[in-house]
Amino acid sequence: MELIGISASFTPLELEGLVRTAAEAVYGDEDDLSSRQRELASRAHALMAWEAEADFEKPAVCADGTSSPSGYARLLALQEQLRAQALIVEREFTELLRVLFPQAAHMVLCIGRNDSFILSRTVTAQGATVHLFGDPDHPMPALPEELARAWGLDPQLEPDLDHIVGDLQEAGVTFGSLPEEVRDLEIDDRYEYIPSLSLRTAT
Repeated sequence: MELIGISASFTPLELEGLVRTAAEAVYGDEDDLSSRQRELASRAHALMAWEAEADFEKPAVCADGTSSPSGYARLLALQEQLRAQALIVEREFTELLRVLFPQAAHMVLCIGRNDSFILSRTVTAQGATVHLFGDPDHPMPALPEELARAWGLDPQLEPDLDHIVGDLQEAGVTFGSLPEEVRDLEIDDRYEYIPSLSLRTAT
């Protein structure tokens, strides 16, 4: 049987792995996916993006055979692709934070200049502070070299997590508000929006 489309870029064994990955992602727990499964899914997604980009470069043709301008439709499709990719990066970023701060349940952000989000602190499920960003008494935990390389970071340098958060924010990722039960009411308002990212694993 001749394989077509992006499936032609994978071996039969890899296609089997992709089928199992899809089934586990939909009906199982994403946290159980192996690094190999994630690598296969990443390759497939990159090929899909390349294929979509190639399709966009083809002129749109109406039923009567004439070309039709579709710049706005292409823009909307690209924006949707960006949002979908940003959500994938958000999940990967959450995994990165879990490695750095295994005791933390929430990453707390503060709103800086130009409404940009800046990392403030990580807290436990009970609200106790695990790490304070920008505090010399709280040095950043070391990032495993393999994980640093996967993110394109220098394992010898402190990762610029604020930059990653900013990129996610610009790509349209929205952050939930810190739950009231974990707020420190000496510094946090009980009712205002405090952007945060949950680090809790699915149970």
